[in-house]
Parts: sequence; structure tokens; C-alpha cells
Amino acid sequence: MEKEEMEEKEKVNFEVKGNNDKIDEILENIGSINDKLNGMNELFLKKIQSTSFEKEIADKLHEEIQGYRNGLHFQLVKPLILDFINMRESMKKGVGNFREKTDEEKLKLLQSYIEEIEIILENNDIEIYETENGKNIEFDAKRQKIMKKIKTSDEELHGKIYTISSSGYMHKGKVILPEKVEVYIHKKDEEKDEVKGE
Repeated sequence: MEKEEMEEKEKVNFEVKGNNDKIDEILENIGSINDKLNGMNELFLKKIQSTSFEKEIADKLHEEIQGYRNGLHFQLVKPLILDFINMRESMKKGVGNFREKTDEEKLKLLQSYIEEIEIILENNDIEIYETENGKNIEFDAKRQKIMKKIKTSDEELHGKIYTISSSGYMHKGKVILPEKVEVYIHKKDEEKDEVKGE
């Protein structure tokens, strides 16, 4: 019996030792997992700090760029603004005694304002163009805009300019506001245009 008890004790000791080994192995695994989790946690915190820092830098850069942009915009329009201020002051002086002026003086004053505006436009690279009014001048869709169609029975006048009602404006060779014109339209051609949906 003693032998059996000893064998039983050894068996229990072996099982306990085996269980202790398993527990130790599990504890080692848990420790390893904890180390990995701590490492991942540190990496995650560093990434959050890095992202926050990057966002902070991006926000500061955006703010600086916006400041430069606003300053640059003002620098670009400043000459135009100064021209308008000078024109306003000039107009205030002219209006002061406007009622006492003769009709001729009033026209000269208004003409001077038109000339001031032309100078302002020229100073800002705006070219004023005017097609000479005359017979047989063809409508040019690149430089002119039709404001009114004048019906005619004369087929030769079709597409020709009847009158020019305003100047055109270009910036460095590109039309920014076309001349406004009235154009002759032959009655039969007009009917064709209406059929086509124009």
C-alpha cells in the first residue's frame, strides 16, 4: 500500500509540477502579451502626439498662408483702390458747385471723369477697343455681343453691324467684356434661325 501511495503521490506531484509548468508558461505568455500591449500603447501614444503635432503645424501653416494671401490680395488691388479714392475726391470737388456751372462746364466735368476712369483702366492693363461705326462692318462674335437684332429685307446687310452701343474691354489681348452691338438680320435667315432653335 505504501508503494501505491507513493506512486499516487508521485503522480500527483508530477501532475502538479506539470500544471505548474503550464501555469508558468501561461504566465510567461501573459507577460509577453502585456509587454507587447505596452509597446503598442507607447507607439499609439507617439502616433497620436505626432498626428496632433502635424495637425498643429498644418493649421499654423494654413493660417500663415491665409495671412500672406490676404496681404498679397490687398497689395494687388491697392493701386486700383488709390485710383478710386483720388477719383472720388476729384468728383467731390467737382460736385461742390455743380449747380452754378454752365452746361458746357458740366459736360467737361463729366468728360474728365470718363478720362480718369480710362486712365485707371489703362494703369491696370485694360485696353478699351471700339470698332469704327461704318457700313459693311461684319459682326465678330469674339469681340462683340449682339444686344438687338434689326430685321432687314436687304440680304447683303445680314450679319453686318447696325450700330455699336458700348466699347469693348480687353486684358492682355483677351476680351473681358465685348462690345455691345445691334446687328442686321435678314428676314428669311431669321426664320431659318428660329427653326434651328436660335
